[in-house]
Amino acid sequence: MRSLTTFLSFSALAATLGVTCLSGASECNNASRLSSCINSDTLWPHAGAATFQSVGATETTATGQFSFGIVTTYLRKPIVLRASSPDPAGTEVPAVNHLVDSSFLWAFGVTNRLELTFAMPASLYQTGSGLSGYTSSHATPIPATAVRDLRYGLAYALVPRDRAFPTQGFAATARFEMSAPVGDRQSFAGDRSAVWYPTVSADYRIGRVFVGAELGARLRGTSTLAGTRVGSQLFSAVGVGFDILPEQKLSAAIEAFALPTLVGQEQLRRDPTTAALVAESSTRKLVPAEWMATVRTAPIAGGDFSVAASGGTALPLTDPSSMTSPSYRFVLGVRYAPLARDTDGDGVLDRDDKCPAQKEDRDGFEDDDGCVDPDNDRDGIPDELDRCRDKPEDHDGFKDDDGCPDLDDDGDGVPDADDQCRNKAEDKDGFEDSDGCPDPDNDGDGILDKDDKCPNAPEDFDGYNDQDGCPDPDNDMDGIPDKQDKCPNTREDKDGFQDEDGCPEPDNDQDGISDDLDKCPLQAETINGVDDNDGCPEPGAKELTVVDGAKVSVQAPARFAPNQARMTPQMQTQLLMIAQRARGMVPVDRVIIEAFADAPGDTPATEKLAADRSESLRAVFIQAGFPATMITAASGDLAAKRPATAPQYEVTVQRSKYK
Repeated sequence: MRSLTTFLSFSALAATLGVTCLSGASECNNASRLSSCINSDTLWPHAGAATFQSVGATETTATGQFSFGIVTTYLRKPIVLRASSPDPAGTEVPAVNHLVDSSFLWAFGVTNRLELTFAMPASLYQTGSGLSGYTSSHATPIPATAVRDLRYGLAYALVPRDRAFPTQGFAATARFEMSAPVGDRQSFAGDRSAVWYPTVSADYRIGRVFVGAELGARLRGTSTLAGTRVGSQLFSAVGVGFDILPEQKLSAAIEAFALPTLVGQEQLRRDPTTAALVAESSTRKLVPAEWMATVRTAPIAGGDFSVAASGGTALPLTDPSSMTSPSYRFVLGVRYAPLARDTDGDGVLDRDDKCPAQKEDRDGFEDDDGCVDPDNDRDGIPDELDRCRDKPEDHDGFKDDDGCPDLDDDGDGVPDADDQCRNKAEDKDGFEDSDGCPDPDNDGDGILDKDDKCPNAPEDFDGYNDQDGCPDPDNDMDGIPDKQDKCPNTREDKDGFQDEDGCPEPDNDQDGISDDLDKCPLQAETINGVDDNDGCPEPGAKELTVVDGAKVSVQAPARFAPNQARMTPQMQTQLLMIAQRARGMVPVDRVIIEAFADAPGDTPATEKLAADRSESLRAVFIQAGFPATMITAASGDLAAKRPATAPQYEVTVQRSKYK
């Protein structure tokens, strides 16, 4: 009751000020057409709950509850005039340049639908030249702070929204507010008269998506400023948002509002005879409009406490004008609006309810927490079925439905407190019998003892015979332990050559002749095109193949005839030598052959020539015994510039590893 009395006192004071200031409206003289009795901030946040910054909420403050909030906004250049200058467009004069407003908001819930509201805005910081920057070359800054017009009124829920989560469906609320013109007349902090502000808000929720709209009017006397007439306006706002987290813990929205002015505009010109300013009717419109993106969170107090941050710019709906349309705006709102949400309808408000979706059973046991207490000892057994209501069931899987604790469920003589397997009796086989667990797999290798050929030796699980339960220290049984064997699953060939690495060497000297056909398996063939198939080097012979990393070539490689893909006999002999050297680079995974055209250039002709040449080279490798699937023939980089003497092909050998 005291809160209501205080609120009514504020309202009575505001009403008195409004009536008093009505008589002083004449101070805002329009005769000079330079009236500063214009409210530079068109965002009038409503008291109480809020989902958007500009769209009024449909929720009203709970009966007998008092809500409060503060909404602070920063605006850039909300009032801009244009003074005559050599520039045909004129000189921009920011009458109000920077503006920081805070609106202190209060609301009181009279009934479940009716809410009384009061708003006290103030300019905390502002800069600008005021009218002096327009009328004089010596501008006088406007005051840094200012009192703004008070607002008060009421809201009535036409279609009330359920006071519960999740809030779904349609709701609507009507408001009637009035502003008292007590703002600083020289600081664009208020209107020349009282403003009547009737609106209707509506919103709709489906799932996590919500939309809202507000329609109304601001009915006021007209003030004229340099040809712009600000008078009665329609008001429209719309917003759409999405609850990122449930129960409005985090939501994002986008909104916009506009105020189409109902009075006609003027155009000023100077009379050439008298030099006086003459006003003429203008067809231009004044529609201040803005959009904002908003992030809002209501993480505590059952959603009653919320914080919202927004940012946006003006919407250019009419001719360029800065009159009450800021270049951009930022808003921060902090509100506490008790809505008495009681989702489960148990009489414990969500803000105090530990179980907001579960109705309290009112059984005399912890009834103020909002949670059902059908089980006093919290053992999961309803009290009417619990044989030990004051002793919680131990829930160990043994006779858990009687509500009584069981100290040794499996009766194996090991107390449950020490028993790691309370529902499985110890097998008492002399192996870890104190833990209370049977041991069906003594060596713990995952293979039960009844199936384990080595029950006391764990399987090594190396992918070789892992199902028998026995470790396999030498998978390929080549006498080299796996931990030293580089090829644990491929048996060493034991031919006296590098037998300690555990890998087979089918071509010890890597000359492309397998050991079973190589007459000199430990001496590499001198690959020069002469008797290269016996595997033995020829005295005095010179090796003609060259291995550079993964690339294989020959010395003095022969070349294709210009614009030809057919190989000469010399080239074919050299390719067979390269293929033999590549075959010795075991184990071979893939051979890549790249061919080039005679001149650089990525054209169809060069691309075809390079492709035909690579296929000719590939045919030789297939002739040399390489599987066709192992060979990749491709065109080289045709765009790259290569020396004229560069080889016309490259052979790359990709090697694999034995396992």
